[in-house]
Amino acid sequence: MAVSFSTLLYSHCFDMFARTITGGPFTGMRAIFNSGPLTITNDEGVIIAEISDQQTIIDIRAQEFRDGGFTTMPVQGDLVSFAADTDIDGGDFEITDGPISNSGGQLTYYIRRYEPAAPLRIPSGWEVI
Repeated sequence: MAVSFSTLLYSHCFDMFARTITGGPFTGMRAIFNSGPLTITNDEGVIIAEISDQQTIIDIRAQEFRDGGFTTMPVQGDLVSFAADTDIDGGDFEITDGPISNSGGQLTYYIRRYEPAAPLRIPSGWEVI
């Protein structure tokens, strides 16, 4: 007998820990937001170092994606927004990698805070060369 991790486990985890995406093409979906140290592993998967840099991810339940009627999966370059919640800042985030499936109905995306590029300096013609 097969076990549906998405229904029996992930649905309850998302009810407890997920935050609603408030902006971008996936508004209304829920995602679990997590940030932690960047780890380096060897060929056998053993952690050999933790770097002080951070790695931020969101997990999305594939079933909710299908039930929400979304026609395209999030891809690299898409923007998602979260509202501030208790001790976690909100803001805009850009998807940098993913989806990575755990084969149980959960998709992991790597994200980073989105910062728009600085405006280009356009010469006015009065500069001294």
